[in-house]
Amino acid sequence: MLVPHATGEGPMLAMGALLGVCVVALQLLLPWPLKWILDSLAGARDPSGVVAWVARSPGSGFLALGAAFVALALASAGAEFGQVMMLNGAGNRIASRFRTSLFGHILRQPLSFHEKQDVGELLTRVVYDTSRLRRGLNGVLIQIVQPVALFLGTLGVLWWHNRAMGFALGIGGLLALLAMQRRGRRIATAAKKQRRKEGSLAALVAEELRSIRELQTFGLTGSALLIRFGDRNVKSLRQEQKLRRLAAGLTFWVEAILAVTVGLAVVLGIKAVGAGDLIAGDLWLFVSYAAALRSPFSGFARQTARLGRTYACGERLAKLADREAEIADGPVALTGLPRGELAFEAVSAKAPTLARGGRKWSLHEVSCLLPAGKRVAIVGPNGAGKSTLLRLALRLADPVIGRVLLDGRDLREYTVKSLRCQMSVVFQDSVLAGLSVRENIAFGLSRVSDQSVQSAAAAARAHHFIQALPEGYETKVRRGGDLFSGGERQRLAVARAILRGGRIWLLDEPTAGLDHVTKRELEDVLLELTHGRTTLWVTHDPDLVPRLDWVLALDRGRAAFNGPPDAYQIWLGEYSKTSTYA
Repeated sequence: MLVPHATGEGPMLAMGALLGVCVVALQLLLPWPLKWILDSLAGARDPSGVVAWVARSPGSGFLALGAAFVALALASAGAEFGQVMMLNGAGNRIASRFRTSLFGHILRQPLSFHEKQDVGELLTRVVYDTSRLRRGLNGVLIQIVQPVALFLGTLGVLWWHNRAMGFALGIGGLLALLAMQRRGRRIATAAKKQRRKEGSLAALVAEELRSIRELQTFGLTGSALLIRFGDRNVKSLRQEQKLRRLAAGLTFWVEAILAVTVGLAVVLGIKAVGAGDLIAGDLWLFVSYAAALRSPFSGFARQTARLGRTYACGERLAKLADREAEIADGPVALTGLPRGELAFEAVSAKAPTLARGGRKWSLHEVSCLLPAGKRVAIVGPNGAGKSTLLRLALRLADPVIGRVLLDGRDLREYTVKSLRCQMSVVFQDSVLAGLSVRENIAFGLSRVSDQSVQSAAAAARAHHFIQALPEGYETKVRRGGDLFSGGERQRLAVARAILRGGRIWLLDEPTAGLDHVTKRELEDVLLELTHGRTTLWVTHDPDLVPRLDWVLALDRGRAAFNGPPDAYQIWLGEYSKTSTYA
């Protein structure tokens, strides 16, 4: 999951690993100058000859050993600093690239995915889980590998000096590792549950904040909502407490095992000194190593607990990152201007629903030909499949059965980007981003001149109210576009569609909810702009239908009529006698 994002970090990781080896080596060497000083003071024999050298020149010998101790300590601290900086830097960059990639991956998922996912849950994964993964990655690189290497090095040195003490330390270390391994599983399981509860809590917060206007209007900001939030919050807190209890228990058991092990080894060492099998400096060496091991092993235990959280987050992220996008690119880029003839061949499609199974059929074997350059009214009762039809044309979804053709070619054969570049879209409730007005009109386009933006705004009858803003086209739009009325937002959306210059226009009730005057003005603008362009216009307005060139009527997910407006009026009169169509 993270390997593809580690490109270019090899030298930094290798240097960090090398410095880690240096840290371990320096920590193993650090007690030796003091060991030789103790051996010299005790008059012990030393095979290395250092004690004999100190005995010949005590003043300079002790000074040299003291200086060596300081030099080793400083070198160890410097190497550890460099290791932390390099490995943390590499880990942070890897995690940052992964987060960016994950966010892009989520954006590429089809609407069916986003309609089934809680925004709060996705937010938790992108922000919180990736942060936890970053901290866990840095911990693995530094606080897990290094203690193991230090333990193995210490074990080797002690085994060489006294096998009984080395054996005791080895058994204690293995018991500590076994405890971490067994408890680590329980911690990982608890962490998964805790992350699910946190995600559920975040989803609730996001859901309620999105509907804050309705909550305040209907007086739902009081006890009932707080009880619901408090219930999930308490469940999350209890799971967090359980997780921390398991982590604290792991640290306790590791500390206890190490304490018993060190105590046993010290007793063995004292007996060996008394029997003359071990000198005092060697005992000091062991005590120093044991003290040096305690902190890394305790940190190792704490990191094991964190690793459980990291594993839980990583598993959730892996499931999301491995999810294949349902809308796949075709091999052909759509170049030039298409004629714009759209055909639906025996198309059946599903739409998201809260019902069991998650989706329901919204279109059933729809077959129709929509002529090029015609403005087509898509009409029918609510739930007839009108918006689903637009989704298929825009490739926000693909049909489960059948094909959608553009100029005789399956839409799935085109690259998604090249296809959508030929389409101008205005949704029923257009959303404006937190950018400037100019950037909102040029949304999704690069290298657009100010003159082009202003021309598009003028064509959409939006230039006059934009100029009246405090900073004109550079005025920042508040979240959701609350700065503008509904009609103004739709005019900005129309300006955006004009600037894209699509050969095909998709309009999903663009004037719904507007007052009569604004509605008529906007309809006149759109009728003028879409003349000669293939246009799919979803509408419930019977007065608009005669002004368009073609009509496709849907009923219960099926194509009930496909023809010119005059014939539609005749058909409607007959069909309404035998159907609930409206």
